Amino acid sequence: MIKVIIIDDEKHAIVTLQHELEKFADVQVLATTQKSQDAKALIEQHKPDLIFIDIEMPFMNGFEVLEQFENIDFKVVFTTAYNQYAIKAIRMNALDYLLKPIDSDELRAALDMFVNNEMASSSEQIQQLSRFNSGKITDTLALSTQEGLHFVKTDDIMYLEASGCYTYIFMNNNTKHLVSKNLAIFEEVLKDNPIYFRPHKSHIINLKCIKQYIRGEGGELIMQNNSSITLSRNKKQEFLGLFNKV
Repeated sequence: MIKVIIIDDEKHAIVTLQHELEKFADVQVLATTQKSQDAKALIEQHKPDLIFIDIEMPFMNGFEVLEQFENIDFKVVFTTAYNQYAIKAIRMNALDYLLKPIDSDELRAALDMFVNNEMASSSEQIQQLSRFNSGKITDTLALSTQEGLHFVKTDDIMYLEASGCYTYIFMNNNTKHLVSKNLAIFEEVLKDNPIYFRPHKSHIINLKCIKQYIRGEGGELIMQNNSSITLSRNKKQEFLGLFNKV
């Protein structure tokens, strides 16, 4: 049984989410609150397995509520109306979220992630997220792997490679991480960073880590670790236009 608490300043949002959760036999809603200032005491009292928490609330936002905990021994799913900046911040920190109005299938997927132990929530992530949200950090990713959390500088990533619903992250120091997020999520997170380029549907590369370009219909990119990555034909001119030729 998954024990749940819902924290949201909007009553109708609580009622809707609670109604959806009650459709699942493996979920028990222990408590709800509209007051962010009461959330910490409620969590400490009921000791839930999982909390659903709104981001934008009076008095304290969802990040600030969670920052009150020195150790987070429960999992977290943020609920939010669409806000591109907030979603990017959450994705960068490997945390999970649901967009309002909440879709039943996406809710079930979130619960399945919890059951399969694929959901990461830690004090370090929340602190990182809070700094990001206040504009103090934009250059670090929290990668949730089987070993735990790895905080990496985005500039230290050599390239990313799609593997079904997972992504391999290849680092400049010749290490790699396997993350249970698809490549499209990383493309969204990294799209404002000019050193990253998607040469093919299966890869995103750090332009600073290319060693050689081999001509072809599209071409072939040789990375610093000698890996070969295909450059698709429709990306060729865009790629070549990024560099000054001599």
